[in-house]
Amino acid sequence: MSQPSSLLRKSSGKSLSVASATRSSLLGARGILDVLNNNNNNTNNNNGAAKRRSILGTPASTNRRRQSLGLSSQQLFPSSSQLSSQQTPQPQPRSQLTPSQQITPIADQRPLKDKNYQLLISQEIYDFLITNKFELEMNHTITTKTLRQPTQKDFTLIFKFLYNKIDPYYEFSRSVEVDIFPLLKILNYPYLESINRSQISAVGGQNWPSFLGVLYWLIKLNLSVPNLDIDDSLISPDDEFDRIFIKYIRDSYNDFINERDDYSEYYNEMQIEFERLNSNLNNDIQKLQQENINLQKQYEEINNQLIELQQAEKKSLALEDDVIKFRAYIETMESRKSKWSEILNKIKEEIVIRENEVESINESKKEYEIKILKQGITINDINNLNNERDKLSKSIDLITNKSEDIRTRLDDKEIELTKNYQSLQNFIKQYNNLIQKIKSPEYNFEIRLNENIINPSSINSDIAFSPDTIIDKTLKDEKIELLKYRSSVNIKVHQYQDEQIKVQEQYDLINEQISEQTELLDELGSKLTASKMNYDEIYDSMINDSTTYSTQIEKLERELRSIKINTNQGFIELENQYQNILIEYDEISHNIAKSKKELLDKCCKMAEYIMNFKLNIQTNLLDLDDLAVIELETEQKELQLSTRDHEPSSTSTTTDLPTN
Repeated sequence: MSQPSSLLRKSSGKSLSVASATRSSLLGARGILDVLNNNNNNTNNNNGAAKRRSILGTPASTNRRRQSLGLSSQQLFPSSSQLSSQQTPQPQPRSQLTPSQQITPIADQRPLKDKNYQLLISQEIYDFLITNKFELEMNHTITTKTLRQPTQKDFTLIFKFLYNKIDPYYEFSRSVEVDIFPLLKILNYPYLESINRSQISAVGGQNWPSFLGVLYWLIKLNLSVPNLDIDDSLISPDDEFDRIFIKYIRDSYNDFINERDDYSEYYNEMQIEFERLNSNLNNDIQKLQQENINLQKQYEEINNQLIELQQAEKKSLALEDDVIKFRAYIETMESRKSKWSEILNKIKEEIVIRENEVESINESKKEYEIKILKQGITINDINNLNNERDKLSKSIDLITNKSEDIRTRLDDKEIELTKNYQSLQNFIKQYNNLIQKIKSPEYNFEIRLNENIINPSSINSDIAFSPDTIIDKTLKDEKIELLKYRSSVNIKVHQYQDEQIKVQEQYDLINEQISEQTELLDELGSKLTASKMNYDEIYDSMINDSTTYSTQIEKLERELRSIKINTNQGFIELENQYQNILIEYDEISHNIAKSKKELLDKCCKMAEYIMNFKLNIQTNLLDLDDLAVIELETEQKELQLSTRDHEPSSTSTTTDLPTN
């Protein structure tokens, strides 16, 4: 029989994307079949059924999950001997896990510390246990108080009962406390990080809310298990390949459980279904491709029409804007028509006025020219003087502009110099403040400004400053000393870092010890809480017993008093009763003697009657014996006589036989 994975190779490349969804389930199912075939070949018919039933030791939900992940057969179906021989499983380090296996822990969002929530879920747990006959199956009584203040035995029995409801074939070969953590891990309990292994041995006290949440989760899981559907829980409704293959696995597994090892019929059915579905998918792909081509052509045509429509809309919008602008222009021009006549009249009047003014100015000009000519000054001289005046005014303006530029430059330089001086002064102050933290006995790192440049505004701008004129030290020497100091500081820093590493290692060791001690403290605290609860219960019971005993003692004292009071009367009554009893005793003894005599007489009469009866029977039996002997003798004689009479006839018959 060929491998199921070969069916995927027959399908086309376009259908591989659909079939690849089943690759993980194929690997897990193939591992299951290999395990089943190996078990069938290596075992005989007597113990084969037992081993096949041991496969059901793992819940169905975890088998499905592990098959979908493609786990190995040994991880899927560990035998009971392996489970018993294994110690507590060591968790795999997170650094060695693959990204698919690294599961981020989920924080428990349930309000387990809330008393009302605890009462609610404990009532649901109690109702579930009572309806499912927990007390009859586990032979252990349970009340609502048990779920509020449980013992270790209560928790282990409830957990065992709930887990056997999920997986009835699982047997707790070891103690339940050892199996709880691995079983919760198999069931994929989402809040497993909130439970510590050491807490399982002491579930009461502060740890009880988290374990109450575990029991509540198991009850919800029990309620959801009957509603599971194989097809709906394993595959999605659209995944036909997975549905076909899961059907093949399910039918083959059922035959395996029923000790039938021929799966060729189911394999051929699966192959036919795969080929049919693959051909249908290819036809659907071709149809979709053709539809895609047609839709692409329609899209291009519609897109071209859309582009033309957009261009037409843009042109229509531009024309509408132009029409609106022209209408506004026409409206403004029509509104101005009524005003133009008035404006033209005003303009004509102003023209007439201006012409009259020009004539008056020309007349005055002629008068001024005549006066100037009378003084002996020509018009050319006046023009030359005007030109010289314009030149002088321009030169004056240039000089004033240059002087203003020089003043602005000087002001800018002065401001810049004061800013630089202030910044330098601030920088030196910061430097000196920082240097004060460095206490070096060999060298003084403090820098000071020279007193000659205290007022930078009084210094000419042409002076060239150097670092030596501004600072009382050379910067190179300062830098060298700083580098020396930095090297010494680096050496000390390295030393301190080495010391810090050593201290950190000691700190880590101490933290580990502290964590161990905290775990011990938690365990001791849980034990202390349990012992306190026991002490409180014992103390309450002692108080109740003491009160009851005190009340009983008081009652007894009262009764003793009454008895002491009534003893005298009782004693007198007892004496009277004693005398009466003596009298009755004498009467009874006399009656007994009489009855004894009567009984003896009756016994003697009965014995005589029995002896007589016996003698009569013996004589009768002897008579019967004699009669029987006489009758026997007579019968024997008659038989002898009858045999003698029949002898001649018999001889004659014997002689005649040969002749005949």
